[in-house]
Amino acid sequence: MNDDLKSAERPIVVLSASGRVGTVVAHQLLRANIGIRAVARHTHTLKDLAEQGAELWKGSLLDQAFMNRVFAGAKAAFVLTPGDTMTPDLHEEQRHNNEHIVEAIRVAGLTHVVFLSSWGAELSDKKGTIYGCYLMETLLNSLPDLNVVHLRAVWFMDNFIYSIGLIKMAGINGLSIDPDFAFPCIDSRDIWMVAAAYLKQLDFSGKTIHYLQGPRDYTMNEVTTILGTSIGRPSLRYLKIPKVVMINGLKNTGIISANVAQLLAETNERIDSASVHGEPRTPHNTTPTTLDKFARQKFAPAYIETPSASLLQKIQGAFLRIYLSIS
Repeated sequence: MNDDLKSAERPIVVLSASGRVGTVVAHQLLRANIGIRAVARHTHTLKDLAEQGAELWKGSLLDQAFMNRVFAGAKAAFVLTPGDTMTPDLHEEQRHNNEHIVEAIRVAGLTHVVFLSSWGAELSDKKGTIYGCYLMETLLNSLPDLNVVHLRAVWFMDNFIYSIGLIKMAGINGLSIDPDFAFPCIDSRDIWMVAAAYLKQLDFSGKTIHYLQGPRDYTMNEVTTILGTSIGRPSLRYLKIPKVVMINGLKNTGIISANVAQLLAETNERIDSASVHGEPRTPHNTTPTTLDKFARQKFAPAYIETPSASLLQKIQGAFLRIYLSIS
């Protein structure tokens, strides 16, 4: 495809193009000679996209005029429910973001959207971080002429990277999930492959739910052994963290608000109680990347790059380990 033809085509909007899924969706579309508008609050990390021909749009989702300009003239979009981890009210922020996104889609008259949703998006009781996906699915489904695919992805394997600090501090892995409860996990790379395929073809119609459930279910004991083996610690232990301890630990990081910490703990509870679940596993909803491969390619390099815990942190970690072992 020549450059003149490419520039004449209507672009595809990619929201949160600096995020772990959005940035790769953007790259995949550009490699297929599909023009994109890469949207982010900060675009200084997106120079590589610009060099490949992407339009960079810097602005806030809460600026309706900006959002209307972003979507005007586009032929499709990849959207999600972004939120600030320091916000005092995540659900309210997500509601405002979602409303501005969907209003811009309506005004622009878009016909095709791929939405990165979540398992549990059918639940409306406001528990956990998933509620924003329920709101977005509801809003998108209210547009009668919109064809939309809701990609209901399960727990991201990438979330396990956030456990590195605990491992280095306390010598254990931990979440508020029972050690022997099996649940599905997915590598974010497998999500962008599916999202990009939909956006390249734009051959979907109606309101479609597509679950993405990873290669199989894992228990946290299995997860911990796999992650530990990848960093040379095959005997790494997993200890379930009580909800109140998890909330305090998240708040003490300084990058997560009390509200978001509460919602993250509730998401753990949802998984542990099986109130969030996928659908029966099929070739259509099973994705290929195993946790072993993720651990080698993503987790282990991240572990190496993370600084060691300080002496004080290790002392605190030792007390935490003893407390959790006793409790």
